[in-house]
Amino acid sequence: MKGNILMPLNVLKKQDLELYNQYFQKYKGRETVTHQYLPTLQCLWNDVLHLTAVHPKDVKDALIESGGSNSINIECYQIDASILDSEKTTVYFSGDKPENRMKLKNFEKYDYKNINHYSNIPQKTKDYYKECFSNNKKPLVFHCVPHILYKGTINVSNINIVKV
Repeated sequence: MKGNILMPLNVLKKQDLELYNQYFQKYKGRETVTHQYLPTLQCLWNDVLHLTAVHPKDVKDALIESGGSNSINIECYQIDASILDSEKTTVYFSGDKPENRMKLKNFEKYDYKNINHYSNIPQKTKDYYKECFSNNKKPLVFHCVPHILYKGTINVSNINIVKV
């Protein structure tokens, strides 16, 4: 990362094309995801920051329990849920089938007081991890995990980093 501002990919593209290209690699082979429209925020997938309420230790534990390497290292910013403007934030619960993913029923208005409701890894995510590892495939770590989508930037200069 360069600087102290987290920004959505489409904003980063205008600021630093080289860094944008580096981060965009995670969508290689699934570029269509970046063109998905978010009905609750009236923007595209790459116009928002993707956050989660799931603690990185829980993610690491689920990956290891599902057959992943125990040498996984995860670093995340620990952002206070109350700093997100609820008018610029939505919670996304992905649908199982691609054709159902961006349906309005999969979105919920964000309220930081409900953060614990978004903080668990669903069983379908753990099953997906197991299937990927049994087929020697690298899983998408946040597949079916509730996404907190924020249409804005976040200054992380005074935010702790959690390492597990």
